[in-house]
Amino acid sequence: MALDGAAGETEQQIKKVLNLDKINGQSEDISQLIKQVIESYQIPATDRSKQESILKFGNLLMANKDYKFQKAYVQMLKTNYFADAFNEDFTDGRKIVEKVNLWVSKNTKNKITSILDKPPSPLDVLLLVNTIYFEGKWLKPFSQKLTKDDIFHNSDGTTVKTKMMTLSDGCFNYVDRHDKQLKIVEIPYVGNISIILILPTEDNNLKKVIDNLDSTELSSLMDSMSRTCLDTLTIPKFKLEDNHELHKILPRMGMTRPFEMNAEFPRITEGSLPLYISKSIQKALIEVTETGTVATAATYLGPMTTCVSFSGQRKVVNFIADRPFLFFIRDNLTKVNLFMGQLNNITSQQII
Repeated sequence: MALDGAAGETEQQIKKVLNLDKINGQSEDISQLIKQVIESYQIPATDRSKQESILKFGNLLMANKDYKFQKAYVQMLKTNYFADAFNEDFTDGRKIVEKVNLWVSKNTKNKITSILDKPPSPLDVLLLVNTIYFEGKWLKPFSQKLTKDDIFHNSDGTTVKTKMMTLSDGCFNYVDRHDKQLKIVEIPYVGNISIILILPTEDNNLKKVIDNLDSTELSSLMDSMSRTCLDTLTIPKFKLEDNHELHKILPRMGMTRPFEMNAEFPRITEGSLPLYISKSIQKALIEVTETGTVATAATYLGPMTTCVSFSGQRKVVNFIADRPFLFFIRDNLTKVNLFMGQLNNITSQQII
């Protein structure tokens, strides 16, 4: 949404860091592609859809009523991002905080109840907020009767007793890459979405796996999996929450200009009002239980401010995730990773 208002070096940096620079054409073409992606997940309300995984996107533009916005920009956000757009009085900061947090809570089914903790300045121009919500039911649910207390080995060397869920005698896409000292399994949800778990062996560690992992390596690992019957598949029942300050992370990836006072966002407001992004926050949450998974994230981009102001006897094969692992929630049709994360340490907050 910020890209649609950007130009010059600001536009180029956003495209490069988000890997959009290889798409031919202008920002409008990228918006059209994003529109197609969002529309592809809008399942009609039918009896069948109730059995499908839910993937819902939400976008919000909250604008300061004291500034005049270019109609083309607002219309593009509404048309291509299905964004809700509101003009508000930014002098009433408490009201803005309540409205934004209520919108985020509604769009994440109350899983994320707040993203703004401080009111915007009256000089702030606009807030851009994005949510993504996923709720998936396992194609083969875990039996609650098989969930038992067991030991998880944290990355810091400590151990913790936690709830471990188990499936017995199931067939999954799986590979044991002895050459890379890791195991990979794909657990499908109803529909076309799966969770991929990458588990280092006892002689390996998760940091080393992550340091050597890129999109090409991940694709290679995925292609090496084959249908395999597992004697035991055991994973922890857990809940993760995390906050990310994107205004600190993105500049380290090369996106510096949008966060500087000389940023170029000429397609947002009327006139020559100089804008830059002062803050960008993302909150993410995932819950993995016997019935399935809920994952959601909310990203708050803003406020945008004027310059004055993540063949013989069968061999026994097990996948037991009792130590740190990497996970991806993946759309199998587009090969897009919707969520990714790592479970390093289980604390009382992660146990559900």
